[in-house]
Amino acid sequence: MAVTLAVAAAAVVVVDAADAVAESNVRLYLGNWAGYVVRGDVHEVSATWVQPEIDCRDPGILQRVVPWVGLNGAQGLDGRVALPLMQTGVESLCASDAAVYAALPGLQVENLAAGMAYADPRIAGTVMNAGAKLADALGAAADGLCSIGVFGGFCSPDKQVDGWWEGYPEPPVSYDDVEVHPGDVMRSVVRWDGGNYLMTLEDRTAKWSRTTAAASPTPPHTAEVVVEGHLDAALPGFDPIVFTDISIDGRPLSDYDAQMYGIPATNRLLAPGPVDGASFTIR
Repeated sequence: MAVTLAVAAAAVVVVDAADAVAESNVRLYLGNWAGYVVRGDVHEVSATWVQPEIDCRDPGILQRVVPWVGLNGAQGLDGRVALPLMQTGVESLCASDAAVYAALPGLQVENLAAGMAYADPRIAGTVMNAGAKLADALGAAADGLCSIGVFGGFCSPDKQVDGWWEGYPEPPVSYDDVEVHPGDVMRSVVRWDGGNYLMTLEDRTAKWSRTTAAASPTPPHTAEVVVEGHLDAALPGFDPIVFTDISIDGRPLSDYDAQMYGIPATNRLLAPGPVDGASFTIR
C-alpha cells in the first residue's frame, strides 16, 4: 500500500535532559528530531549525507528515517516557534498494510495539529504529540498481532524512499519524477532571498537536482540539520548517517552554539555525536 505521510513537523520537544550524552554539561532536547538546531537570524543552510539502507524490524509499526535540512520550525531566540518551516530531504519508510491502517487515526490528529500551527504553536505541539502517541499505541498493538500471525500478508513491510520538500504547516510534496536509492550521496540547500525560500535537493550519485521556490516575506530564525522519526515509536535499523559539508550562512556548524536534539525511540535513544567542524554523525 502506498502511503503519504506528514513527513515533517515543527519541533515537538517533550522533555530536555542534561548530561544525557557523553559530553558533560550538554543539554539534549528530546523530541521528534535528532541532530542540531541553530537559533538566530540565518539565511541559508546546507549539508551532504549518504542515504542509509534501512532494516524493517517491526512490521506493525510505521518506521521512518528522514534526513533533512531546513530553516525555521524550532523556537527562535524570542521563544516562539519560527514558521513556516521550509525543508527538503529524503524519507526512508517501512510500511506494511497493517502498520498504515494502525497509524491512520494518529496521523489524522497530527494533520489537525498542523492546521493549528500558526494560531498557537504550543497547542499544535501538544496535539501533535497526542496524535503521535495514538499512532504509536495502535502500531504497538498491530505489531503484537503481526508477531503471532493474525494479519498474515498484511504484515509484510514495503520499503519506500522518497525525495521531498515541505513548507510546514502545509503538507509535504514528493518529487515523484526521480528516485533515490540507499547509498546515494544527497545534498540539500535551503535559502531565503528576502522574499522566497529556495529549496534544492540534489542526488549526486544519480546526477539529478530539483529546486522549489516558495514565496514568503517571513525571515528565518532557526536552521536545522536533522534526522526525523516518530516520537516514542520503534525506529528501523539503519546505517550511521554522517552529515558533512554543513554550512550555515557560509560558516561551518562548529562556529555556532548549536542545540542538540535526540529522539527517544522505544528501541533506542537516537542522538547526534559531537560536531567536528562541518560534520557530525547520527548512529
